[in-house]
Amino acid sequence: MKTSRRYVSSALLLLTMISGCTEPQVKLSHTDLAEQLKQLNWFSYSIVPQTPMQNQIEGSLELPFTEAYLKKRHELLQRADLDSFAETAVQEAQYLSIQQRYPERFLPWPVHLNVPVVAQGQLVPPSQVDTWYGYVEARLNEARESKIVLNRIERQQLLDYLTPDITTQSKAAQRLAEYLASYRVRSSLGIYQLPNGKEWYQSKLNFYSGSVKPPEALLGELQSLASEYGEGVTLVDFNLNQPLVHQLLAGCSTRAGLNWRDGFVSLQQTASQCDQVLANSERLFALAMMEVDLGVHYFAWSQKQALLALQSRLALNEDQAFVVLKDILFFPATSFALLSRITSA
Repeated sequence: MKTSRRYVSSALLLLTMISGCTEPQVKLSHTDLAEQLKQLNWFSYSIVPQTPMQNQIEGSLELPFTEAYLKKRHELLQRADLDSFAETAVQEAQYLSIQQRYPERFLPWPVHLNVPVVAQGQLVPPSQVDTWYGYVEARLNEARESKIVLNRIERQQLLDYLTPDITTQSKAAQRLAEYLASYRVRSSLGIYQLPNGKEWYQSKLNFYSGSVKPPEALLGELQSLASEYGEGVTLVDFNLNQPLVHQLLAGCSTRAGLNWRDGFVSLQQTASQCDQVLANSERLFALAMMEVDLGVHYFAWSQKQALLALQSRLALNEDQAFVVLKDILFFPATSFALLSRITSA
């Protein structure tokens, strides 16, 4: 017993010495956190790319949602000096931290990103990309065990990225393409069908709308607002390089944000502080997007229902409506950043 106590005492002393020698982590200001998140999320469409030579020398590029990426992201968010942040920035940092709990981390390929092309453009070593292809397949298999499954539009989008030019140069890419070709998708499009999906969606609604309202109340509010505006045609560039909401905020002064999915723009703050008045046709477009967003992600609308709603409300052809639907699926609840601009009009 004496030996045991002596051992424990020595171990405690050693731990005390180690902890005393370990430097505390430096807290990150909003500017520093944003810069490091941009470096981590180098694959984002919104970041001005570094030269390939710089990337090769640094050797620090992590592909999306690898274990190393997830660890670095968590550490960065933990180091945020929230006491020095503005209130809206605190809310965004907390939102990003909360998102780590949800199924996103099990779906390693962000479906709106053509990762093979981006990686080639930045001269990421082919061996690293091949390893990532294998990781994507393994992670999707693990996700299925937890009932986290891609929908059919997400699966097809990933297959579209794996072109013959990619698969003929990489056996790993070819294996992933074959895996996805036989992949069994979930039955519905919306994230409500994923584990904790409705809770996940509600967290997004709360953040982007800037309010805490149940989807049922929001749907009623949207339908009431839609009846106040006449018809009109919105000229939108149907380009999925960024969320369509960015186009409806094009005349606003952007506010810096922390979320790479939003192009490091605080969409909610940009919208709420914008002086530009939306045209009726733009309001109708935003309202239709928000209504279909709720319908698909919370109320279990089918693809047919969603496309019909978009075509009938916005006078879109089928191809245009499908682009808007993909935007809604790839960026859930993002359009609700525009709600304040409509309700305050």
